[in-house]
Amino acid sequence: MLKIIDFTESHIEQALSIAKDIYEKERKSVPILPEFVEFPDFSVFGKNGLGVSAFDDNKMVGYLCCFDPFKKAFGSTNAIGVWSPIHGNGIIDSEYKNIFQIMYQEAAKKWVNLKATSHAITFYAHNNSIQNQLYRYGFGLRCIDTIREMKVIDNIDYECKYDISELEHNEFHLIFPLGLLLDEHLAESPVFIRHFQDKIEDGHEYKFAQWQIQGKYRYFAAKNGEDIIAYIRVHDEGENFIGDVKNMKHIHGAYCLPEYRGKGTIQNILNFIIKKLKDENNQLLGVDFESFNPTASNFWLKYFTEYTHSVVRRIDDLFI
Repeated sequence: MLKIIDFTESHIEQALSIAKDIYEKERKSVPILPEFVEFPDFSVFGKNGLGVSAFDDNKMVGYLCCFDPFKKAFGSTNAIGVWSPIHGNGIIDSEYKNIFQIMYQEAAKKWVNLKATSHAITFYAHNNSIQNQLYRYGFGLRCIDTIREMKVIDNIDYECKYDISELEHNEFHLIFPLGLLLDEHLAESPVFIRHFQDKIEDGHEYKFAQWQIQGKYRYFAAKNGEDIIAYIRVHDEGENFIGDVKNMKHIHGAYCLPEYRGKGTIQNILNFIIKKLKDENNQLLGVDFESFNPTASNFWLKYFTEYTHSVVRRIDDLFI
């Protein structure tokens, strides 16, 4: 008989087994995912008391956990959020059709009691069972993680007419104006993302550059003469534990001036990056983006394979 109980540290071993099984299932759909990954520590889920487990007698058939609540969910809202990462939830193949819905119903009570109104859950992109169950509970797709091998893009329609290079640290401040244009783009329909920002003052571009250097970001850009017309930002770290594997890098943002779009500009920067990172013995490249950003979604899904979906439900504010 199915029962839903609080997730505890005694459940970690069975939860890890489920997490490994569903990762291998996703690898069958996305074979370029790394074969050997190190799963994160599950103890946080056992300690914070915010998760639940589904058991059939003594056998765990599912679990749903999250990290501690955090303010300003997504950095662009006033909501308190909770997030269940890909290793924070899972179900086994079984006869229970609505197991994830039932687990969410119990877990959500805990989350809302802590005034968390933004509920984000990440799961593997080809897990249609979880996706369908959460869709019926009011969740919608927001973020996608994707991956590709370090292979150049073939058959780009346009040859690059611009100089492409990796920027030196003393050039990072030149990215700042394009970053502001990217923020303006993200604030427009249909994306409607407006990040919290400090007041922009004279010289802020140099503060920005220092933050990027401290964060160990790399910038690759195309120039028309002395002017930067497009860039891609790269980092060692991704958004989930899969991105922690050796020899994988991640794209953390890109922008191209509108007048240079549709001319292969970003594709040629991407090929430049792939060649350089491959020479540094990297084998995989990842990028995550908002699914409701049509410019990003249409571009990245041409060249990368999706392997996670992050869905979000926003509880009506008057309930809190």
